[in-house]
Amino acid sequence: MPRAKPFADRWMPIPIAGKPTEEQHQRLRVALEHALADAVPEIVQQLDRRGILRLLEDEAALTREMSDQIGSIVRARALRVEQFPAEEVPSEKTYLQEYRIKTIPGQVTLLRSLFPEIKEAQCNEMLARFDLPQGAEAWFAFPRWQCLGATYNLALERVLAVLATQRRFDNRIQGKLGPDYLRQTDRAVQAWELIGSSQAGANILVAPAQAGMRHRGRSARRAHAMMDSNEFGLGAFATAILILMHPERVCRAETLMIDASGDEYSILGNGEFERVPLFDVGMSGLEFSIFHRDRARGMWGTPSGFVVEAVP
Repeated sequence: MPRAKPFADRWMPIPIAGKPTEEQHQRLRVALEHALADAVPEIVQQLDRRGILRLLEDEAALTREMSDQIGSIVRARALRVEQFPAEEVPSEKTYLQEYRIKTIPGQVTLLRSLFPEIKEAQCNEMLARFDLPQGAEAWFAFPRWQCLGATYNLALERVLAVLATQRRFDNRIQGKLGPDYLRQTDRAVQAWELIGSSQAGANILVAPAQAGMRHRGRSARRAHAMMDSNEFGLGAFATAILILMHPERVCRAETLMIDASGDEYSILGNGEFERVPLFDVGMSGLEFSIFHRDRARGMWGTPSGFVVEAVP
């Protein structure tokens, strides 16, 4: 069998926020020009003749260094790499040795057996033959949540109920999973819409993802700030599916635990979504609870997915 073509030859990342319009490009150019127009006169006025002569000794180098500095500032702000730097701590937590990712056919077969609603669901399993995008660990299968519930929240409860039949499970926010308490992030909604539209006709979606190591030791919002343009946090629904397919991922206290930051949680149900769902292991087995989105712990990591498209 011929080897599948590598990722770079067949796929490209899709920026989740979409490609900028010409109007947005023009607005940014005007903003940068205004910033220079405001800054340059003040800087020049502060220099004496000697200082100006030194700068003019190598005008090309001055122009190059200014361009590099402006580019660095713009890229840093666009990528938000400087956001919440204090919300990251060292972590030595890893996956357990027994954690093995099932093949896509194996995941799909298990999903169909656990959920009668998707017993006949279509899935483009061939996608998993291609190499992975940068940052991803494997291809994973996820049902469209719409196949398991009338709302995202009901679909999540459906998956958690099945999870409870497979292992010891303690839902610590039972009864508080309605839309006033839990919702998907806008970025996650956009990402799943892009993935779903690219796999039209399939009710079991195939997506590249990583199960937490990439962002271990980071707070949920620091992890989001560090994600690539085509990367998004997995929410509680997708994370529960991942754990359901791979119970060895979170089965003992020494493993890397999971915060599902593709969702937001309001502890009072009052519109202030300051927490994220959390999966960890405690005395009662696998536990589902919540944690602060702005606090870093070395024992947790954020799983994420990646949006890609085929290149003709």
